[in-house]
Amino acid sequence: MIYKHRIIVVSIFVTVILFSGSFVSLAMQQKPTLSPTKEAIYQIKPDISQSIGVSGDVDILYPRSSIPVIVEKEGNFTIDFQSESFDEVSAYISTAYEPIVDEIELAIEGIQETEGIYHATVTVPLDTPEELYNLTIVIEENDELSSSSRPRAVSVTDEISDNFTFVHITDFHIGDPRGLKENIWQTIGWKAAKKCIEEINLLNPDFIVITGDLVFGQMYPFEYTIEYKKCYDILQMFQVPTYLCPGNHDGYVQCGQDGFKFWNEYFGPLNYSFDYGDYHFTSVNSYDWPKFARFGISYLVFNWGGYVQEEQLEWIEKDLKDNNAKLNFMLLHHNPIWDTKNDSLFKNGYEGREELLSLIEKYDVDAVLAGHVHYDDITVQNDTLYITTTTAASGTEKDSYWGYRLIDIRNSQIDSYNYKEPKYSIPSYRLNHTYENSNVATVENDLEKDITAHLKFLLPLGNYSAENGEILLEREGDDMVEIYVAVDVEKESEVTITLS
Repeated sequence: MIYKHRIIVVSIFVTVILFSGSFVSLAMQQKPTLSPTKEAIYQIKPDISQSIGVSGDVDILYPRSSIPVIVEKEGNFTIDFQSESFDEVSAYISTAYEPIVDEIELAIEGIQETEGIYHATVTVPLDTPEELYNLTIVIEENDELSSSSRPRAVSVTDEISDNFTFVHITDFHIGDPRGLKENIWQTIGWKAAKKCIEEINLLNPDFIVITGDLVFGQMYPFEYTIEYKKCYDILQMFQVPTYLCPGNHDGYVQCGQDGFKFWNEYFGPLNYSFDYGDYHFTSVNSYDWPKFARFGISYLVFNWGGYVQEEQLEWIEKDLKDNNAKLNFMLLHHNPIWDTKNDSLFKNGYEGREELLSLIEKYDVDAVLAGHVHYDDITVQNDTLYITTTTAASGTEKDSYWGYRLIDIRNSQIDSYNYKEPKYSIPSYRLNHTYENSNVATVENDLEKDITAHLKFLLPLGNYSAENGEILLEREGDDMVEIYVAVDVEKESEVTITLS
């Protein structure tokens, strides 16, 4: 057991720190960009209540941008929040990072309280456009108002069906210099991570799961302060819902900083579950080491492999036992079919791995999605599909490349998950789109598969038709209209879309 090991501190960390700091200081000057027709119109610091009055305090715990809710029109969901006493509560959603802002009030059906946390059941109006929304809750007490908001926390859709797609992406590694060996110019400023986001937005899946190592945390003192904030900002570029689970790089204990404290602040709990209609997803923290065993000094960390403690195993069993889903998915960073004793200076193995595999088999988990190793792998074991996806932006291994994986569910079955057989995910930098002007755009598809791309145009109010595309939605403002267009692009080709 790890508790018997003595942690030996090596005195070379000062040299490593001085060497590694210069790259990140250069990269930190870069800022995320939005598409040509957009500007960032909604900014919020996580876990800070946005007061519009002079007293009171309220904080939304769920949903949030890292654990959003996907809800049908006229459907309901629950907002969990903490607050001082209040007389009245109201809630609304507003379009996320869009040039035309719709604000839609949610009907509050009832509020319950358990152990200091309030649970407000709200209903989405029938006429709400399909879109990704920010969530705001407002409390009133003695005629004074306070509010709290979460960006990209609510996604409204016409229907949650048995046919849907989602993207698996992993190992973002914001702040990681190892991508330099792949392409130095695409590594600086996290361009590779941003390019994956741009391409995934084009594909417009129903949602995205990211299985750990969102930041690096292994170079210089106090880097989590910078990397978590930058990662949070970059994730706001996604135009579809995103669900996150942590990896080892997200949770090191370095220079007095615990990475998981930053995770809790920016993203929320380390493990949780969610449902997409009749489909269940269990998000596991596979870097569940005791705090002292997560210790590191710059590049030198002592354990970076898997570990799932007994308490979390009990939670996982309860979560799997209590649901009656058509398909069960598990999300985690370290694939449990592989031991990770080589990912420890002391050769500590993947604690809890056998117990986790037993639960996966006992409760018929259909697919397990993982990362960590920076290459693609597909393994079927005991009728469970184990999917490992390559890194989005760090150093690659074996025959891998930067990329992400599109998973297609059809008629309640996992229909496809490989870009190329027998295991490969979609390589990034094969999809591009450019706006020639406000009403003309071109999509280039260099992939060996047909795609449907989704674009947005911002134009003066008027009646428009789309050449080479299908208009899905029009949202009108005072003098402008935002038009959502879908376009089919065959493999290794390009299409120009014109609105007139």
